[in-house]
Amino acid sequence: MNKKLVLKCIRDHEPISRSEISKKIHMSKPSVSLLVENLIQEGWVLETGTGKSTVTGGRKPVQLVFNPKSSYVIGVDIGGTKIASGITCLKGKIYAYREFATKDYIEGDLLKRLNEDVHDMLKELSLTVQDIMGMGMGVPGVTNVKEGIVVDAPSLKWVNYPVREQASQYFPFPIYIENDVNTSVLGEHWVGAGKALENIIYIAVGTGIGSGMILNGKLYRGSSYSAGEMGYLVTDAQKARGYQPTIEGYGFLESIASGASIGKRLSERKNRDVTAKEAFELRRQGDPDAMDIVDTAVEHLGFGIANYISLFNPELVIIGGGVSGSFNEYEQTLSRIVEEFTPESCRVVPSTFGREAGIVGAVALFLKEYESVIQI
Repeated sequence: MNKKLVLKCIRDHEPISRSEISKKIHMSKPSVSLLVENLIQEGWVLETGTGKSTVTGGRKPVQLVFNPKSSYVIGVDIGGTKIASGITCLKGKIYAYREFATKDYIEGDLLKRLNEDVHDMLKELSLTVQDIMGMGMGVPGVTNVKEGIVVDAPSLKWVNYPVREQASQYFPFPIYIENDVNTSVLGEHWVGAGKALENIIYIAVGTGIGSGMILNGKLYRGSSYSAGEMGYLVTDAQKARGYQPTIEGYGFLESIASGASIGKRLSERKNRDVTAKEAFELRRQGDPDAMDIVDTAVEHLGFGIANYISLFNPELVIIGGGVSGSFNEYEQTLSRIVEEFTPESCRVVPSTFGREAGIVGAVALFLKEYESVIQI
């Protein structure tokens, strides 16, 4: 515990001297020096230059900094559209990135294909498996975190799938599995838009719609790991009567406002395949069908966000997922709805990380769950 305390102090206040650490954490100088030496020997801390002398003169103190490259973590973002993976240092900086289409491996060999990408990245960075502390993995569905089982992920057709057990056949290091939006909110809380905030909500609008919540500084999972299934919110009583989900297993809101639903609804109008990205492009061009479908989707999303703000009173709402790429186009609409339908205002901002949100979040998950000297 004391070693964790010293390392956290160095990470929070670097560069810092041994005597400054002693004062900040109220620990004796000999104890701090001993722990610092251990941390240096283990590679967690580096000595770098000297600081300023005290007013009484004397030798300048040696400064200490955290070594983020003492180990690396692999983050994996498994989505309904693509599987992305990356290798980061212990500050969340991504040094290598890979992705492949989910549909090409949905029937099997997904983890085998992921293994190829991981080893390709290790080779690119001249790293070995021994340099990897472990892996975090985000999955689009209800996940039993304790057992490493995906209870239900409709877009992957996984039901009670033992993903950690299967992944362990390819990867020899510790692996932690979590719902993908929960990992994303952990990443934003660690090094993103929600850093240092106690109450934030991350909403992923992509193939489906889900949310992750940090409440009072902690990830809220619910009684059976399924908290935050925002896609099941009902935002229109009339339309909810006898509605048909756009994709089997999807809830009401995501059948209107998710990227997959926007694309499918416009495809039906146009009698050709249209993606959500193309739908937003057509809307910009003034296409009436695209304007109708996209504007309806954004309005319903706004109602869902307003409900969340009223319930949880967050400091910040972060929008991620594929549809967040068009955030500037619907920011004003969301802000207007939030202002009109909530008891007090709340900022709504796009994700800090874009396509890399899931990877940084998966790494944050690992560092949060894995018992080590690093504490986030």
